[in-house]
Amino acid sequence: MDTFDILILGAGPAGTCAALRLLALGYRVAMTESAAFPRHQIGESLSPGIHNLFDYLDATALLQQPHCQHRLPAQVIWESTTPFQLTPQLRGHGMMVNRGLLDKDLLELAVARGLHLFQPVRYERCTRHTQHWEVQVRLPECRITLHSRFVLDARGRQGITQSEKLITAPPMVALWSHVDAGQMPAATCVEAIAQGWLWGAPTGDNQYRVMAFVDPDSLQQQPAAMVYEQLLRETKLFQAPTLPERLQSCPVTAYAHIQPWRNEWLQLGEAAFAIDPLSSTGVEKAMRFSLQAAIAVNTVLKGGDAVLAQQFYEEKLLESVVHHTQWTRQYYAKGWPGAMHAFWKDRSIPYLSEKITETPFSLQLLHALQQTAPPLPPPAEGNNQSPSLLKLWPGSIQLSPAIKYVTTSCVVDDCLQLKTAIRHPNLQRDIAFLDAVEIYPLLLMVPAMSSFGMLVTTWSKQVPFPLAAKMAVFLWDKEILCPQ
Repeated sequence: MDTFDILILGAGPAGTCAALRLLALGYRVAMTESAAFPRHQIGESLSPGIHNLFDYLDATALLQQPHCQHRLPAQVIWESTTPFQLTPQLRGHGMMVNRGLLDKDLLELAVARGLHLFQPVRYERCTRHTQHWEVQVRLPECRITLHSRFVLDARGRQGITQSEKLITAPPMVALWSHVDAGQMPAATCVEAIAQGWLWGAPTGDNQYRVMAFVDPDSLQQQPAAMVYEQLLRETKLFQAPTLPERLQSCPVTAYAHIQPWRNEWLQLGEAAFAIDPLSSTGVEKAMRFSLQAAIAVNTVLKGGDAVLAQQFYEEKLLESVVHHTQWTRQYYAKGWPGAMHAFWKDRSIPYLSEKITETPFSLQLLHALQQTAPPLPPPAEGNNQSPSLLKLWPGSIQLSPAIKYVTTSCVVDDCLQLKTAIRHPNLQRDIAFLDAVEIYPLLLMVPAMSSFGMLVTTWSKQVPFPLAAKMAVFLWDKEILCPQ
């Protein structure tokens, strides 16, 4: 009863997401958690992409509980000092939740599906043996030892030491307190000011949280409470009639683990990486990465290529950290205070960490972070029309001379396999599949085709005609298929 395929440390969204997926794949999964639930937890804002994740986990009902507030509007001061309104339709279907209750609901769902839970326990030590980990934890009444092939460390910031962090952005300090919800609008508010930025939202218990993000140096000369009150006085959106009480604070640091996979011990959630709170996508990104980690673990446990699995896991972690870091820099650069204010200038340029422990992963990540980010894409016009199938049908075709074929890892039946992908200047990334159809074998047919219509007809013998037509038009739009 003490031996498992996977042991997960920590019952936050990253840990329970991994547990739910691995249980669905048929594994014996255990979890340890130090706190009793429900616990107080900051991080209530969930981005619209969270819905797809809960749908995938068959957990959609958890987002319909009374502690979930849907479709809140937003009031924003960012690129100019003039407030603008974001309706729920423009903002997307994000939500505010009571994280303590949501985390509890997720954990109870995992237990109902077969998770072996040890809570509350105190983690004590671990030992690596040839083929498994031995982890010792203490329950209130006794000490127990758990054995597992994999350990997924999802203990948040407790699961990573300072020496294991590669800092990816200038540190901040978060100062927050609450006012009566009746003093503020029933909306999320975000406001840029010269010294930092503020975020606020109703918490669902007749309170409204107001959180300020500032440079740590701003707290060197005067007490935090005085700094916080001065920040509020400079705002337009947070002018509550009475000042908040019981101020709290915590450091906010964006980082990545320098060695997130070692000897089948993997980091998840904030034990793997933490991102700037600007985007409110922390929970979504942590859960999405947990699903990718589950694919890597499943590949190894099914006898697949362990090196390929680790590469996939590290590539997904690097991709997530780099994408968010570059997006955040650009968004800070759009803030109205501009480069004349140190807070905004420092966060809009690449951050060079003074100290770094060199590992293959940390060096690769550091190099990627120092690259110039591509500009944010312009808004979609909404009226671009692809050429009609009828117009394309009689035309002659050939493959673009710019196309290259590369080998890449792909997810097939929840395991990783090497597949041939196509690389082209008009594609954001290499692709091996379109709508779950492997593309390379279909492209091999192109040289023998006399027309676009003949190609679609031939492909439709292997996939449904509408899908064959859709794929061909997509490849034409991207100039991967082009006139002969």
